[in-house]
Amino acid sequence: MTASRFWHPTLMSILLAGALLVPLAPSHAGEKAKGTVTYKGPKKSFSVDLKHVCLVKGPDMFDEKKTIRRLVFTADDFSKVINEADALNAFDGKLMEGIIIELSDGPRLNYWLVLNNQLVQTSGTVDLVALKSTANTPTRLAGKITFDDSKSDGPKMNVEFDAPLLKSFAKAR
Repeated sequence: MTASRFWHPTLMSILLAGALLVPLAPSHAGEKAKGTVTYKGPKKSFSVDLKHVCLVKGPDMFDEKKTIRRLVFTADDFSKVINEADALNAFDGKLMEGIIIELSDGPRLNYWLVLNNQLVQTSGTVDLVALKSTANTPTRLAGKITFDDSKSDGPKMNVEFDAPLLKSFAKAR
């Protein structure tokens, strides 16, 4: 059998079309992040290597006419939990270790840090300049977040990320 018989033009067209469609399939896994979040508590310090990030959006809990976006940074892939949630805040209680950065139309980033199987929790806000985006569209957010909120008993964070939109929620709770 010659190569020209084996690689029929129709077969080649089908294989090429299939190869082109694979990258267009939506990702259901948490995208990659690289960095750390550290927190010094009263008795113990914590440092978490952030390896995954999920971008989600949905209505604001206090004003459902506003849409907010959240970046969920974790050491382990958390995307399955988010995909199973039916509301934007439905997965919060299942996060055992990580940090959620909330982006709204205000001048600050809100954060909620949870560590040590939820035994350590803190929240706060940092100036919007902490986020340096290299891509910021409705379906993707990429860049770097760097801040030190330790003087306010908060965390230090330094992470690079690239997050396509994982899920859009219709309700806040």
